[in-house]
Amino acid sequence: MDAARVQVEPPRDRPVLLPPAPPPPSPLGHGDAGAGPRRGTFLGLEDDAVLSRVCNAPIERVERNRGGTTLSFRVWFLGGGRGLFKPQQRADVANYRAELGAYRMSRLLGVGRVPPACGRRVQRALLQRAADASGDATFSARVMTELLGRGDLVPGAMIHWVPGPLEPVPLVDTWGQLLDLSRPLPPEHTTLAADLSRLVLFDFLNDNVDRWSGGNILRPRDAAGPGPMLYMDNGASFSAMNDGLGARPHDQAVRLEHVRRFSPTFLRALRGLSAQGLAAAMAEDPLGPCLSELQVRAVLTRRDRILAHAAEITAAHGEADAFVFP
Repeated sequence: MDAARVQVEPPRDRPVLLPPAPPPPSPLGHGDAGAGPRRGTFLGLEDDAVLSRVCNAPIERVERNRGGTTLSFRVWFLGGGRGLFKPQQRADVANYRAELGAYRMSRLLGVGRVPPACGRRVQRALLQRAADASGDATFSARVMTELLGRGDLVPGAMIHWVPGPLEPVPLVDTWGQLLDLSRPLPPEHTTLAADLSRLVLFDFLNDNVDRWSGGNILRPRDAAGPGPMLYMDNGASFSAMNDGLGARPHDQAVRLEHVRRFSPTFLRALRGLSAQGLAAAMAEDPLGPCLSELQVRAVLTRRDRILAHAAEITAAHGEADAFVFP
């Protein structure tokens, strides 16, 4: 069956583009393996250029996105480019504002591993036609009953579609050993260890409780070989429960405790976070603030826990051993 098509999409609230962020400060660590990309880029693309398309390009075609347990749609834009639309829905692990917030946090901290994402409203009828065209009666019924939003439009996160195939990152299950100061770090695994250190801290900061459920740590691959680790699937993030420590504080605390090797550049970026700066960054999305004031305060509570943990490790082992990544 033909996929659902539309030529004109209703206008959105306001422009989204941010001014370019300054580059991160010089690292205190040793070596250059695992260095993060400069702020304002994703896989070598300028964030603003990608955002301009995912925020504003008219939608040409929509199809059901297969895989996963939540409702999502593949989107083709007029003039080229693709996106993944994650609509507002009933599933707790599919909070579209959490997806938007994770991208804004990645951009603010200079992580550069979360695909650019923008809040958009899409016609409910367009999504339902795409669901009906999928030939899956169960999926069609879920779209009819589980999508939220008012009237004819459904809000959601339009996420840049990473081109090409994605593959699981090998050896991620060894992250505890790679970040353990009592074990030598093989030089050939330094880049992987640096990525995993930032990923675990990033997920603790955001309270992403779904990262390690399986299949959520991926990288692109093309003819030139594998690309960098991506921090995707962030819909189960930003709980403000348990005095700001999140939905599963024990599990997250155990993961944090195992991080003993750090990027001082990333720690400096964390120190620079403020309630005002976070609120301003999260308010840049055209659908309004990605996080509430309570969620912002919870982020800062978790930030303080990360910095306290890093301070304990460096006091016990010294910066030379703990600050091994840029």
